[in-house]
Amino acid sequence: MGIENKINQGFLARGSMKFKVLLIILLLLIVSVIVTLNLFFYQTHESEMAFQINAQQTIIAKSIALSIDSTMEHLKEEAVSLASLLSERGIRKEGLDDFVGHAFEELGEDIKIDIVVFGAKGEVVHSSLKSYSMDDEDRKFYEGALSVPPRQVNMAPSGDKVMTLKVITPIRRQSDLLGAVMMILNIDDFNKKFLVPIKAGERGHAWVMDESGTLIYHPTMPEMVGRNIRTPSEDCFECHNSFNAERQILESPDVGYSSYIAPYGEDKLLAFSRTTQIGWIVCVSIPYSEVTASMKNSMRLQSLLVLTIFISTLGVALVIIMINRQRLRAEEKANYADKLRQYATSLEEVVNERTKELKSEKEKLDAVVGSISAGICIFDEKGSCTWMNKVMTQWLGHDSAESVSIKDIYDSDPEQDKMQGDVVQETASLDFANKRGTFQISVSPFHMPDGSTQRLILLQDVTELKMAEEQMIQSDKLAALSRLSAGVSHEIGNPLTSISSYVQILMDMKFDDFAGEALGTISKHIKRIEKILRKMSTFSRSKDDDIRPHVVSELVNSTVELVKYDRRTKDIDIAVKIPEDIPQVKVNGGQIIQIITNLILNASDSMGGEGKLTISAMHTGNDVCMFFTDTGQGISLENMKRVFDPFFTTKQTGTGLGLAVSHSIAKSFGGDIEVKSEEGRGTTFIVRLPAYES
Repeated sequence: MGIENKINQGFLARGSMKFKVLLIILLLLIVSVIVTLNLFFYQTHESEMAFQINAQQTIIAKSIALSIDSTMEHLKEEAVSLASLLSERGIRKEGLDDFVGHAFEELGEDIKIDIVVFGAKGEVVHSSLKSYSMDDEDRKFYEGALSVPPRQVNMAPSGDKVMTLKVITPIRRQSDLLGAVMMILNIDDFNKKFLVPIKAGERGHAWVMDESGTLIYHPTMPEMVGRNIRTPSEDCFECHNSFNAERQILESPDVGYSSYIAPYGEDKLLAFSRTTQIGWIVCVSIPYSEVTASMKNSMRLQSLLVLTIFISTLGVALVIIMINRQRLRAEEKANYADKLRQYATSLEEVVNERTKELKSEKEKLDAVVGSISAGICIFDEKGSCTWMNKVMTQWLGHDSAESVSIKDIYDSDPEQDKMQGDVVQETASLDFANKRGTFQISVSPFHMPDGSTQRLILLQDVTELKMAEEQMIQSDKLAALSRLSAGVSHEIGNPLTSISSYVQILMDMKFDDFAGEALGTISKHIKRIEKILRKMSTFSRSKDDDIRPHVVSELVNSTVELVKYDRRTKDIDIAVKIPEDIPQVKVNGGQIIQIITNLILNASDSMGGEGKLTISAMHTGNDVCMFFTDTGQGISLENMKRVFDPFFTTKQTGTGLGLAVSHSIAKSFGGDIEVKSEEGRGTTFIVRLPAYES
């Protein structure tokens, strides 16, 4: 009877073995489903990101084209305006150089423009070039302009590689032809102003061709400028398999996007927009690999985690199978009671040994899971935690998983039907006891052998990735505001130049005292507007003048002396604590004083005119950090994310440009501005600038 019992136990053991094999297969199936879903979500997100990047590049290309059109339209209006002024004044040489120079004193700030004035017979009356003589091309251009109606211009490119543009318009007094005005523009200055600053990732850039297919500008292949894509040479195919995409652009409408494959096998996204004034096509391209780089890094981490879990599960399963297989073989060999007792003794020893090995493998698995930087935990159907790794324990500040509920992790729907669903992925801002930030949450349900359903929750800290994304958005906003400021300055400057010129002409005429005084007042206010426009221009481009080493304490003390007479700082206790050994910073002193002034006045407004502001500094690594700490009301978490956004303000009379301009200035010197605040406990702004080593 004893032997029969052992045989029956052998059959039961085989049945248990089959059940465990089925359980292992189920676990492998769950892992496969997780991998498949990860691949599906990755491919969907990848195509969506490519579409968004194409849309953004199209906006950039359209913005550049509009800026070029606006500039050319402005130059044409200036040429017509100068021709109109010269028709009133006449083109006599006496005082003509000063007259033209005064009328266009601000026109050539960004783009080099040379002006030539011809007489009625084609003679050169005035030229801003040191030596100029009319060649055959210019004579044909001049003769063609004589038939142009008044207040209209001719415009044409010149040069072997299209390096200049020429704009010409006739000077007429009623029906009499007095001559013509010609502007000569340097296309390289166009490129430096509108195309060189355009950077998309590490290898994305902008380039330009005209409507005939001739390459006008290319940052990485300048030797190809002047060549036509319709008749490419052999060396042109070092960067292109074909020029089908470019030919389609030439035949396409004003705005659109496309893609092409380089010889080294990498896809590139390409967006384009046409100009209406000179027939150029502005193109912006970026490698597809840079668009998906961050996604691939995240996918590698997830794949590594899934592979680790898969290998660990497989290893444990193989150990269990081997132990059970050896035990079954030993029982089958036990034909007699004595041998069975001997085998039982040896089997017990083997089991103990295998148990130790299994415990060792379990410890290895715990070490692997514990070394993962992500938080991992498992919850049952009631929302109680059954297991969590060390990272999750440190974040939550709990020594035991039993006291942790799923509500401590994130706001989950407790309904049972949701636990039966597919894998859930979302991103949320979480605040644990010892960890706060933005996390990517993955919830994977799996079924236990007893029929219950548990959830595996994986939390990955993506705070730095989120901050990088927000910084990119902030840079895009500042770049857009910079282009808007430049456009507004030019659009206001267009009519203002003409008004100023006419006022100067009227002031030379004889009028009564009231008219003379009125013209003087108008001239004074025009100069005031011009000063305001120049200040606006400082936001759209940084000045290279007056950049030299400065002592940090001198900049701070001079600013404090400047603002202490402001009524807002009358009752503010300003304490300056700057060590003498702080390195110097190489910056534009006036612009840094502008940042310090703005932060002091903002702190005064935050404290309601009463409180203490502490200004300190320290040398950290390669940077010099200035700290502005106030005792004001603090900034809410919601507003903290928007303090550097242009036009965002909580003041009733504020413009919302102060911190945006300050942030832009700090960035232009290779620095940054950070903010730390807590509602009701004050705010600290940190200005970070590169230290200057003499």
